[in-house]
Amino acid sequence: MKKKVALPLLAIVLVGVIASHISIKAADHSYLVVIDGIEIDVLGKIQNQWLAHTQNCKGVTEPKESEANFQAIHKAIQAYSPPQSQSAQIAGIWTLGTWSLAEVEFETLLPAVVTLQMNNSDPQIVPRGIWSGNTKPWMAAPLIRTYLNTQVPEIPSQLIRCFDPRSKSFN
Repeated sequence: MKKKVALPLLAIVLVGVIASHISIKAADHSYLVVIDGIEIDVLGKIQNQWLAHTQNCKGVTEPKESEANFQAIHKAIQAYSPPQSQSAQIAGIWTLGTWSLAEVEFETLLPAVVTLQMNNSDPQIVPRGIWSGNTKPWMAAPLIRTYLNTQVPEIPSQLIRCFDPRSKSFN
């Protein structure tokens, strides 16, 4: 076979083989790449990588379990919708100024990320700023960040960008 025919034919065959294994699927708010039936959030992975190299978390703190701020946030979450919320286990808390994000797991409720704001030195849950549920096949962090940013636009963007899920439910 001549090179003039073989190279274009090879290119056509390669494109056909790749196209039979890879596709793009529009779903919910974005797109997924589907490779042999497995859905992958490529845009979420890219967003996570970009943020990992560009974020500035100076000023964002992560209170320890022994600190009063951690305990106050934990109690506010436990009291939000008893009796199910009483089993709240904190996976992580991020604070900036008067705002906090808490990643929480429960025995009977779906995992959640809860937005709180200090009010007279007591943390108050912002009802419209609660993410609850599973994120698969989406990358958890970009999906939750986008949701919280839309629901609570007044929350500092630096705080949202520094949120990085730790629980097994989101990873």
